[in-house]
Amino acid sequence: MGNIAERKGIMILGAGIMQVPLIRKAKDAGLFVIASDRSASAPGLKLADHPVVLDIKDIKGHVAFALANKERFNISGVVAGADCAVTAAFISEALGLPGIPVDVAERSNNKWLMKQRWLKDRIPTPWAEEVLSLTEAKKVLRKLGLPCMVKAVDNAASRGSRRIGFEHELEEALMDAKNHSTTKTALIEEYVEGMEQSVEMIIHRGVHHRFGIVDRFFGFMPFPIEIGHTNPSNLRFDTQEKIYKLVEDAAVSLGIKFGPYKADTILTKKGPMVLELPARLSGGFHSQYTTPLSTGLEPQKAAIALAVGMEMPEEAITETQRRVTVCKAIFPEPGMVKSISNIERAKMIRGVNEVFVTVRPGDVIPRYRNCADRVCYIIATGDTRKEAEAVWSKAASTIKINTRPILEEYEAAL
Repeated sequence: MGNIAERKGIMILGAGIMQVPLIRKAKDAGLFVIASDRSASAPGLKLADHPVVLDIKDIKGHVAFALANKERFNISGVVAGADCAVTAAFISEALGLPGIPVDVAERSNNKWLMKQRWLKDRIPTPWAEEVLSLTEAKKVLRKLGLPCMVKAVDNAASRGSRRIGFEHELEEALMDAKNHSTTKTALIEEYVEGMEQSVEMIIHRGVHHRFGIVDRFFGFMPFPIEIGHTNPSNLRFDTQEKIYKLVEDAAVSLGIKFGPYKADTILTKKGPMVLELPARLSGGFHSQYTTPLSTGLEPQKAAIALAVGMEMPEEAITETQRRVTVCKAIFPEPGMVKSISNIERAKMIRGVNEVFVTVRPGDVIPRYRNCADRVCYIIATGDTRKEAEAVWSKAASTIKINTRPILEEYEAAL
């Protein structure tokens, strides 16, 4: 049949609101974009040159599509736009494209596999152990003590994660974590306290290119829900250098030698520790919005270029400005959404960059248990942290999302 796409083609896995900027940047780079998502209504599919309705965790389906269409679409690269580095690795391996080995991707996607490697290599990280049964979990608990964290082994957005302070909380937490793990196991992890960060990096030819550190903020304990982040971090230069060094060592320990990776870290009294490190771009509107807005750095553009075998564009790795961007969620009362108002009014406030609302009247907002339950995000920029926070607060007070309570039995059935 010949090539439908004379341009280089790139597969972008994920086409939700957080992948839209990635798709647009790939098209701006002159690439033929194939985007996949399990939802036919994903906004990024409308922007793609060739949309594919397919779950990004469907490895066999993606590999089969890529092999069948490599010549037709001149598929030259693949980027994990969401938590699907393993799918991307299988595609790149099958087609001989730039990427990381499948075993490295799997290690970066499985908290127990990465934890074992870090503990062996003496990378500072909270101690943990994988468990299958309640009996095993209780044994670990006696060894570890309370409080501790119970986590899903291979999920994102804090699904299946919570802190427990008493043994009677263990059974429910364990079931929740296992239900959110494809391994049907859970991780029991040492609980450490401190301020948390997210670190964005891309490694190419042995060089770890830095795209910034952001400060992360949490609420709703015992569920570790990120309420927002501020970009760039306010930490001292020497502290940031220690975090960067830790993250680089952690990536090397996992065997990551190519492409993007992002680390979640925590600054404890004993120093920084790494919590997890998937081999992909960051989510949470970090690589997509707050980094370009704050510093002018473009991790997405850099990752796109590497994926199709090109050099990273110099402008993507060059800081051009120094501003502060706040990305925070607002949390309406759980219940049935009655009305949403003043969104456009909030967008018109000077300094407001974006407002995202993921619910409509009639939808149900559940009790907040993980980061995926967040329904409204505001991104605001200022010359200082104080100014950016003030802009965000003004927008947050402008938006109105009214709900009415629903019966707990109904909520549980959803």
